[in-house]
Amino acid sequence: MVIEPIIWRRAIREYSLEPVLEESIIEIVKAAQFAPTAMNKKEIEFIVVKKQAVKDDLCGILEQDFIKKAPVLILPIADAKRALLPETDLAIASGFAMIQAAALGLGTVWKHIDSAQGKKVRQILAIPDNYVFINIIPVGYPKNDLLDHSDAEFEAGKIHEDKF
Repeated sequence: MVIEPIIWRRAIREYSLEPVLEESIIEIVKAAQFAPTAMNKKEIEFIVVKKQAVKDDLCGILEQDFIKKAPVLILPIADAKRALLPETDLAIASGFAMIQAAALGLGTVWKHIDSAQGKKVRQILAIPDNYVFINIIPVGYPKNDLLDHSDAEFEAGKIHEDKF
């Protein structure tokens, strides 16, 4: 059932030293590629960062230690000249990637990249000017166990029928 990895998924900022298998990375990217995109353009690509020196450089810009400590970073990018709604497509693909990672027992966190940081990230990763990105996804095995979401967190009062 798809709800199970959603219940397990938490923002993970501390990772164990266990490496992430290449097969797991492929499964995460595959899930993201299967995400819906505006007019089914499928213009999203992925930069997978494993080299420590590159993670260190990105951490210097994004200023969060989990960037350099995560075994893998995944940066979804979209061709803004070809995608109809690139930022929306990137957000949906990122969500699919994070749920697939949870299904594999891996932890992730959404790390937003603002425009000032984006200029430097673009240089480090040699991203062409016509590509946009909004976030980076650190991936790794959680260092600590976290509690699953529970029904107590569900807020039925946020459901409005027919009108607000």
